[in-house]
Amino acid sequence: MLLKIVLTVAIALAITTSSVTAVDSVKVYTQKAGVALNNKLYRRALDAYTHVLRLDPDNFEATKNSGVACASMGMRDQARNWYLRALEMDSTASSVANNLGALYSGEGNSIEAIKYYEKAVALDSNNVLHLTNLGQEYASANQMNTAMSVLHRAFALSPDNPIVSYHLGTCFAATANLDSAEFYFEHSAENGGNVVELFYHLGTVKNMLRKPVEAESWFKKGITLAPKHTSLLQSLGLVYFATGRYIEAIEQFRRTIETDSTYYPAWMGLGASYSLSQMTPQADTVLSGLMAVDSALGFQMLKIISQEQAKRKATRDQSNE
Repeated sequence: MLLKIVLTVAIALAITTSSVTAVDSVKVYTQKAGVALNNKLYRRALDAYTHVLRLDPDNFEATKNSGVACASMGMRDQARNWYLRALEMDSTASSVANNLGALYSGEGNSIEAIKYYEKAVALDSNNVLHLTNLGQEYASANQMNTAMSVLHRAFALSPDNPIVSYHLGTCFAATANLDSAEFYFEHSAENGGNVVELFYHLGTVKNMLRKPVEAESWFKKGITLAPKHTSLLQSLGLVYFATGRYIEAIEQFRRTIETDSTYYPAWMGLGASYSLSQMTPQADTVLSGLMAVDSALGFQMLKIISQEQAKRKATRDQSNE
């Protein structure tokens, strides 16, 4: 009898010790995984979460974050499976629904992206990130009115969020409401927005509103961040051209061509600037090059010169009245 009691106690102790060790291991691996994830060491994080799930197959955080690690490594199918499994574990997890929306959005599948973003918003209606993602996806699907409605909800919750303001600006710009686009882009910049796309769009809207001096300033800020951004370089050249600063335009169009030698709008701008600066041989060289590529490009350059000359004549006539 005594032997049986001793054996029973020993077995119980072994089971208890094993259980404690397993719990400790889950904690250790969870901590390791969290550190790796924060440091963007996604493979290491996934390996650690795999250990956690071997010991605790129903661990929600490990399941969800395995999806995050896979998505960060471009393993979309695996990430989707992890996220769906996590949603089965907890159907109220708005962050998982949002992550699924982001996954589908990255694949260009707006229908599924909107479905999961809407689920995320339904679960957490005051989450600015979820609302912003949903609004942006509606805009991608060209549902601008719905996009603006959702983004206005996000703006009301976080009026100083530069990302929300930026996306509202892009919606208004897309619907040709330039004054509102200008307002939201400027609001984004005033609240810390500091990305190339913001400066490019704000400069473009300023230019369309016939504010070339302000447009020039924003284009230059964008070029400071991205010196080889073709559209920014070209846009600044067009500002110089439109304000009659042809020598500066020549230099700017050259910079654009150095970045992309096949960007023919820059070649047309360069040739027109040469012509209007009375640099005829250089203009003829550019024209010949464009004609060799496509005669339509050459004729477009000549049209630009003709339009600019007509504009200059009209300006002179007005000043002589």
